[in-house]
Amino acid sequence: MQDLKRHGWLYAIFGVILLINFTFWLYSRPMSAAWPNVPPAPGYYQILLSTLGDEQMAYRTISSMLQNIGSTGGDVRPLAEYNYKELARWFFLSAELDDKSSYVPYLAAYYYGAGQDGEKVREILPYLFHIGELPYPNKWIWLAQGAFLARHKVKDFELAMTFANKLATLDQPDLPIWTRQMPAFIRFDQGEHQAAYDILKQILVSEADTLPPQEVFVMKNYICTKILDTREAAGDPLCQN
Repeated sequence: MQDLKRHGWLYAIFGVILLINFTFWLYSRPMSAAWPNVPPAPGYYQILLSTLGDEQMAYRTISSMLQNIGSTGGDVRPLAEYNYKELARWFFLSAELDDKSSYVPYLAAYYYGAGQDGEKVREILPYLFHIGELPYPNKWIWLAQGAFLARHKVKDFELAMTFANKLATLDQPDLPIWTRQMPAFIRFDQGEHQAAYDILKQILVSEADTLPPQEVFVMKNYICTKILDTREAAGDPLCQN
């Protein structure tokens, strides 16, 4: 009892602290950290300063941030809330650090490209075009993906044709034949059947001798069953053989 009287002020202080903590917990329990959205992209030298001049470390830091930026504290944000204009700046910054890696292009095309807002997706297409025209192996796939997104997400046929024409004219060996055919497919989707026919026929006339027989068959079949109607196909020499 004497000990309690002697140290009673300490117990009183401890009780007050507990009460303050409990009151603060009740007040702050429903609160959660506000998601700041995509932060402003720094400049090239600013990001290098943070990694002591190591470009690969900076690239990997950006890659990790872009992959996880919308998932913090157990709260996952939908793509509809992202600032795609700022995302595009981060994408271009990553390309300055490493334009050979395909990690960030994959995120841009297949993750952020899955957004349902076509106008937001439009913001990342210049980056895919930039990466797709680089003279490194397999970078052309980003032009193909850009054409797909422009056609099906953004609903901009002319933008899709910009990607498709660039893809079709790349001076790179061993590209699949369909990369040359993509402008025809987009023109056909636009309803420009004659333009689609002309593009595919030109490929057949100029390259039929070098293409595998199955590729020639597929192209002729597309022309004669998709582009031309029954009457037009019956009168076209291309469809008779």
